[in-house]
Amino acid sequence: MRRIILSRKGFDSSSGRTASPIFPDDKIFSIPIPSKVPSPHKYSDLKIHGISGEAALREASVSSVSRTDYCHFDPDLRTGVGLFGQANSSQSELRNREVKRDDLFLFFGWFRRFSSKEGDTHHLFGWLQIEDILTSDTDIKNYLKQRGLVHPHGFGEKSNYPNNALYIGRERIDLSGIKKKLPGYGVFKKTSSDLILTEKGKTRSHWRFPKKYFSKSKDLFLNRLKWENESECTLECKGQGQEYILNAEDNPRIITWALSLIEKHC
Repeated sequence: MRRIILSRKGFDSSSGRTASPIFPDDKIFSIPIPSKVPSPHKYSDLKIHGISGEAALREASVSSVSRTDYCHFDPDLRTGVGLFGQANSSQSELRNREVKRDDLFLFFGWFRRFSSKEGDTHHLFGWLQIEDILTSDTDIKNYLKQRGLVHPHGFGEKSNYPNNALYIGRERIDLSGIKKKLPGYGVFKKTSSDLILTEKGKTRSHWRFPKKYFSKSKDLFLNRLKWENESECTLECKGQGQEYILNAEDNPRIITWALSLIEKHC
């Protein structure tokens, strides 16, 4: 594992225009962004850990879309699926930073507990370790067809995504020295303080990482991010970028951090 990618997904200020919900029982649900074109899923089709897409829209008081609207359900981290699509400049960024087989996506988004006055956060909600990367539209469609799966990045007669790619998740985490059998992809079931990137008491784009794993890091950030206060492991996540790529090869402690989250919350 040479790269860990913090990948921003789900509702944001421009697509959906509100946060995804943290439910009163602490379950979380990342609401996918709306799709401007027909897609294999509508919000009414979604169900994750017993929560329906309709219930998530209702909990977040969403008015910008309805249950019958198409959504861009990606990543799809349900059991037996494990797929994530990327395209355009974001895919170029992943390729140029040499994101490859065995690297790990940690997906995060904008979340809020609507039933209380807790502030907005950037919150990790899922993960996927890469088994394979398909970059041909033909290969993507054949893969999905052979397995009876559907995905926005392989839907319809012609791809709507320039520079298209489909990342396929491993069934189990594959990493030398790891003896425990951890799922290679999935959705975190409930909120927890260690899944929240946002520094307590700050706006959601101000992050704090645990010093145990991130202090004295070497060339950690390969794009976009940089320490605001390196000794405190704090930074500001600026802009609307999707992929934030971390150098795990030279900083193996962050692999331990990621695996500890998966083991604790899968």
